[in-house]
Amino acid sequence: MKKLYPLLAFLLVAIIAALFGLDRYREVREKQREQTAHLLARCVNQGLLSLFSLQGNDWRERPHYHREQARKLDGAIEGLPQQLLDGEPFAEWQAGVEICRQLTRHSNIQHKTIFEPLGDFASPKMRDSDTFKSRRSLHHRQRTIDRLKVSAEAADRYLEDLRVDIRNQLDEGGLSPPARERAQAEIDTEVLDYYRDGNFSRRRVDAYLQRTKRYFQLLAENPDGYTLRGGSLYFYDRELRREIDQLNSAIIQGEADFFANWTQIVARQQSGGAGF
Repeated sequence: MKKLYPLLAFLLVAIIAALFGLDRYREVREKQREQTAHLLARCVNQGLLSLFSLQGNDWRERPHYHREQARKLDGAIEGLPQQLLDGEPFAEWQAGVEICRQLTRHSNIQHKTIFEPLGDFASPKMRDSDTFKSRRSLHHRQRTIDRLKVSAEAADRYLEDLRVDIRNQLDEGGLSPPARERAQAEIDTEVLDYYRDGNFSRRRVDAYLQRTKRYFQLLAENPDGYTLRGGSLYFYDRELRREIDQLNSAIIQGEADFFANWTQIVARQQSGGAGF
């Protein structure tokens, strides 16, 4: 029996050491999950901050602003891993970095889809009266308007699409289930809970675009019904003039509301913004 005491003591020490090692392993893993979740929440927040910069742009003054914002977002995301990593990189961190890059890439694509046609629509070329009779210019205007309808659809479901993209990237990005759950929870509580759908109205945007499309179509299809003098239109056809005047009046009256819609795609849910 006395011979068993040293063995039992050894086993006890081994068990304590194993339990201590297990606790230490769990602590390390928890810290790693915390770091990865924080990285991804910051990543999502940067994409939303980029959207807010785009929403605040005057597209008539800076029609290509989405390009500048894409470069800024890429630069901000590239710096995040170095800013946030505590210690040496680990496998799930590397997976988180790649998920962040994919989310950022998709955000830039979505922003381009929404705002590039808006910049084209707001440019002076779109309303150059010297080209109203040109079929080629009509085709360009119609294509811009059709692209804007796609933009309106993307803007209308921006947050919904973002949530789906986040869920898909987390599911397919190589994270363990606990790390995935931790990242989703932090993204929700620290970022997405602070934002909601804005007052963007796809119905009003589509109605405005439809009137504008009809306006340009009438001018291109009736080149003999009017002439251009000193930048103003003079009509020979009374019916054409009446319809053009009605459309033009509605377009002018609705212009401010149309551009205001693109400033209201996403809104902040609570005062103070996200938790970063």
